[in-house]
Amino acid sequence: MYPVFKMGVIGVGAMGKTHIQTCRAQENVEVAAIADINKEVLKSVSERFGIENAFTDYRDILRMREVEAVVICTPPFTHAKIACDAASAGKHILCEKPMAMNSREAEAMVKASRKAGVVLGICSARSRFSPHVELAKRYISEGKLGRVYYARFTMFRRRGRPGIDILKTSKWFIDSRKAGGGALIDIGCYDIDVLLYLMGSPQPASVSAVTFKGIEPTPSLESPFDVEEHSTAFVRFEGGLTATFETAWAANMENRNEVLILGSKGGLRLNPFTYYTEKDGEQVSFGVDLSPKRVSTMERLIEDFVNACVEDGSPKTPGEDGLKVMQIIDMAYLSAKLGREVTLKELQSYA
Repeated sequence: MYPVFKMGVIGVGAMGKTHIQTCRAQENVEVAAIADINKEVLKSVSERFGIENAFTDYRDILRMREVEAVVICTPPFTHAKIACDAASAGKHILCEKPMAMNSREAEAMVKASRKAGVVLGICSARSRFSPHVELAKRYISEGKLGRVYYARFTMFRRRGRPGIDILKTSKWFIDSRKAGGGALIDIGCYDIDVLLYLMGSPQPASVSAVTFKGIEPTPSLESPFDVEEHSTAFVRFEGGLTATFETAWAANMENRNEVLILGSKGGLRLNPFTYYTEKDGEQVSFGVDLSPKRVSTMERLIEDFVNACVEDGSPKTPGEDGLKVMQIIDMAYLSAKLGREVTLKELQSYA
């Protein structure tokens, strides 16, 4: 058992409070300081959780020698600057999703953490701790699917636009200058990361994508709303794997969260977990009930991150995979803008 590991939480809105609660649930983790530019929210959270070190400037946390790591829970347009500053201060970093505004910022974060020798974990990878995803990883690793050649991820919300339908005070979600994009960068990042994890972090090669904004009736807003409500991205990876990611904040359809993985010997549906294959010349399917295995992916995310920091290891949620997620998202947005497929090499030439 390691000594008490002290962390700072930067940004104490909805996700910041969740991280504070999750850290407090860990036996050897202490939230030693918090920061937020909103003085009223900062005071409220400080009093609620009994955290005396509460600052309006996150750099005050970075000056605290006893703080070993920070969790970044601010809006995306601030992530890269805070992460790079934290790395320079020698603090390990756990960053909320999306990792950054774009892949250039994500790459800067990875380079800064490597240079400083600190751990960089990304919260868009929290689904890696799901029992469904972990079992799928085992099936693929054991060869039960044979050669995996295609995957399809569908995540539809009937009405779940942050800043409009939910989290109504957080208007930055629908402003591209602060969020980087809409549904794809906000929730599609989870699905992209799951595929990277299941398939051993394949290298993305190209993306062909379309986006849509225009679900009626048009919301009446005083703030900017210039991001997509729906995206469809077809991704090619080196080695022949392909995948489609359908992501919607708002759709005239029921809520849907479906993952299908197709291989030469078998296929998987993740929820409910079902394995499809052939046995003795017959097409068969086997279901696995994972409902009793209820786990807190947030608690496991924090536990894994802290262990990586203490043991000088790599977290299950590495910044390098976060960078690949951002590269795919960037290629998708550029593809949608240009109306054609975009390669990673072409994306990098735009930098």
